[in-house]
Amino acid sequence: MNDSAWHWARLDRKGIALVQETESALGADFVLAYGPGGPVADASILAVALTESELECLQGVESKLGIVAVAYSRAH
Repeated sequence: MNDSAWHWARLDRKGIALVQETESALGADFVLAYGPGGPVADASILAVALTESELECLQGVESKLGIVAVAYSRAH
């Protein structure tokens, strides 16, 4: 993903609820949703390693919302 091509996705309440459900399902601290646009970066979080079924869950959210989603945990 090119930093200059993405920004935070604009989600309605249903989209936000789906992302929050996905966080719980994956046991992630965060699932961040990106859409086309400007740069996004945050060094205080790390991408979560997902199992195949967790990745399928995340891909389903991406497909439903038309976004790119990444599960993160807080950097310690």
